[in-house]
Amino acid sequence: MVYFYLILQQLIGSTTHLVAQDVTQSVDPGLLLLLRSLGAASAFFVLLLFTERRWNVFSRIARKDIGRLVLLGLLNVPLNQLLYLYGIKYTTPENSALLYSLTPALVFLFTAIRHSERPSGKKALGIGLALIGAVVVMFDQGAQFASKHTEGNILIFIAVIAWSLFTMLGRSVVLKYGAFYVTAVNMIFGALLYLPFGLLTGHFSDVSGFSGISWTEVAYLILFASVLNYLLWYAALARLEATRVAVFQNLQPIITTAMALYFGRAVLTLQFVGGGSLALIGVLVVELA
Repeated sequence: MVYFYLILQQLIGSTTHLVAQDVTQSVDPGLLLLLRSLGAASAFFVLLLFTERRWNVFSRIARKDIGRLVLLGLLNVPLNQLLYLYGIKYTTPENSALLYSLTPALVFLFTAIRHSERPSGKKALGIGLALIGAVVVMFDQGAQFASKHTEGNILIFIAVIAWSLFTMLGRSVVLKYGAFYVTAVNMIFGALLYLPFGLLTGHFSDVSGFSGISWTEVAYLILFASVLNYLLWYAALARLEATRVAVFQNLQPIITTAMALYFGRAVLTLQFVGGGSLALIGVLVVELA
């Protein structure tokens, strides 16, 4: 059953790149994140009410941990998700999925820097290969910083950095409070942090013009990408070692690319295939070293 969870989670994650890329063509990313974050935060708040069995679902958070959880919310929603939505508007689903597959390698790199540890030769090689492959993919249409495609790739790479920091810095509170509780709380905090910015910059007049497809895609990003996706991921983590779970993340670029090709939304270039292969090999070397 646990492998069913992982495969389903990877299918949801892969589909998310295609859905997000499509909906951002007609919906402003800032407004989209406001709807997505508030919807996901509301869903997680309801789930917390059932699991905590009290109205004050934040009562068991120690005062010294509040700052850490707020930081996690900042990294997850206003940074990671906002940069992702702006980036996916201009790049391709397969590029996005590949860049997010770098997460395990970046987490290891940041952890080594934080603890002033020198990675082993194999892991250093893997990190180097992954980053070189990522750079090749980011500039797969030429090293033109003015290009919207390149800009989108760079924004997503920065989003991946934020997500990797979120993953690394969240480990201590996850061990203390549990993965689901920390995910739900940081999602709520992240939505509240983004709320003022979203209200000031949101193109609310656009909502009345949403098509049925746009509303369906927004609902998908809320219920599947932001809620069910996390629940399946942590259901798997509760049953398998983190390293074994992380290996499945490498399926996402492959599934996303296959889906994009099937729907006629991808054109493979030699540079993407070469850079992508190099990046995935590097990530596997880090995970299996």
